[in-house]
Amino acid sequence: MRKGTRATRVLVVMALFIAAVAWVADGAAGEKRGGTLTIVRPTDPVSLDSNLETTGPGAWVYYNITEPLLVLDEAGKLTPRLATSWQVISPTKIRFKLRPNVKFHDGTPFNAQAVKFTIDRAFNEKPGARWASLAGPFTGAEVVDDLTVDITTREPYGPSLRSLAMAYVGIVSPAAVKKHGENYGRNPVGTGPFKFVEWKTNTSITIEKNADYWGDKALVDRVIFKVVPEEGARMISLRTGEADMVLIPSPAELPSLKREGKFNVYEVVGGRIIFVGFNLNKPIVNDPLVRQAMFHAVNINTILDNIYEGAAVRPKSYLAPSVFGFKDMQFDKLYPYDKAKAKALFAKAGWTPGPDGILQKGGQKMTLSWLASRGRYLKDAEMAEAVQAQLKEVGVDARLQFLEWGALFSQMRSANLDHHMYTFGWITTNNDADYTMYSSFLCKSEPPAGWNRARYCDSKADALIEKARSSVNQSAREKMYGEVQTIMAKEPIWIPVANTKEVVVTQRYVRGFSVHPVEYNLDLTKVWMDK
Repeated sequence: MRKGTRATRVLVVMALFIAAVAWVADGAAGEKRGGTLTIVRPTDPVSLDSNLETTGPGAWVYYNITEPLLVLDEAGKLTPRLATSWQVISPTKIRFKLRPNVKFHDGTPFNAQAVKFTIDRAFNEKPGARWASLAGPFTGAEVVDDLTVDITTREPYGPSLRSLAMAYVGIVSPAAVKKHGENYGRNPVGTGPFKFVEWKTNTSITIEKNADYWGDKALVDRVIFKVVPEEGARMISLRTGEADMVLIPSPAELPSLKREGKFNVYEVVGGRIIFVGFNLNKPIVNDPLVRQAMFHAVNINTILDNIYEGAAVRPKSYLAPSVFGFKDMQFDKLYPYDKAKAKALFAKAGWTPGPDGILQKGGQKMTLSWLASRGRYLKDAEMAEAVQAQLKEVGVDARLQFLEWGALFSQMRSANLDHHMYTFGWITTNNDADYTMYSSFLCKSEPPAGWNRARYCDSKADALIEKARSSVNQSAREKMYGEVQTIMAKEPIWIPVANTKEVVVTQRYVRGFSVHPVEYNLDLTKVWMDK
């Protein structure tokens, strides 16, 4: 009996050992290869050409198709990707050594000529890339040899490397761009771990594993990005198993999802500020007293508690705290929720309640046109409706118009924005204040060339922003950005409502995923499914 027991034990141990060996052989951490990962998100992209699409819906897809020379990891550290190393040759030139034996998905070689093509296409062709104004004063690229390229700027530019690490700066196949022309945005070709398969407008985008990828191969065979505009429907698709991953999940359901133990909830405070912006070219809101009054009329804490429900924190600036150059603008002290103060400021600006309670001045009612999205940003529509109701309480008739994301984006990028207000979200993608300050608040950065949707213009702020971007003294740059934020705090340009967390929910069987503080950096290479 003892011999039989001992023999049984030996067999059990051997079986466990064989199973363990098989488990390790399947992957360094037991990964399983294969399968289709289904992701649901609220909206379709504008394009899959980063020159035309600089928002999450497109970047989530093309971040896995095209690759920059270097990337920012989750800790904000620069790490090599298509470049193996880099060297600052001069204050206006950086030399990159490129990874050898890399091919684009169409079989053409990745080399210095492709880097030059991508950079020149963004900065030196018409109309150029939408992200060019966000990236800095780059002038182009110079081929040194097949695997060496210099990227140049007009002037010293502190955030050069961080800007080149953005999701937008993925290197594209010159042959594919020439082949598809204006249709390249629906036929993207890069060097990344996934290849583009198909795009069914407002329904789904499919990408598949690049079996010839130069690095660690993707673990899943295919990824399908589905459009599910309604938040409730996205969460139902998770619970029914139709979706493996949800982007922009319902904040209200996060506590129960965590308790149930059937799902993985990944979250980190991100770099995006969701705000109500003003168009300073429009009468009424071009008066700083009116904007100050409206700021006092918005109960931000109530909105965070009842709408965002733990999925966002109160913004302290137009920049997130993780961004270099951040300064606490002390909005909570400058503009606390105070309806009496709001009414007093309106009166000081000459606006008094009419018979219907709506503010009026010289026979004109305070009726404002307001553009907003539904589903592009976390709780964007709900937040806008809450602010609208709070403004109504102090006599502001703000009329919301919800547009499909592509239509709203086009209006935000147009030369003439014929609305008083807009709801938008902004993320400092390279984690440097210059990205936001130069593109969103410099006088000359009005759309379509830049992103100054507010049409804000202040000569002192301009001078500081220009000087800070060209300085190589990081302490001096930080101080200058602090001064800019002090100037802006006195005459609000935005009402920042939420500094969102980056939250992604997956089925329990989805493994290997980690959430990045920069929303656009959705890396699916290491994701696998334990089923």
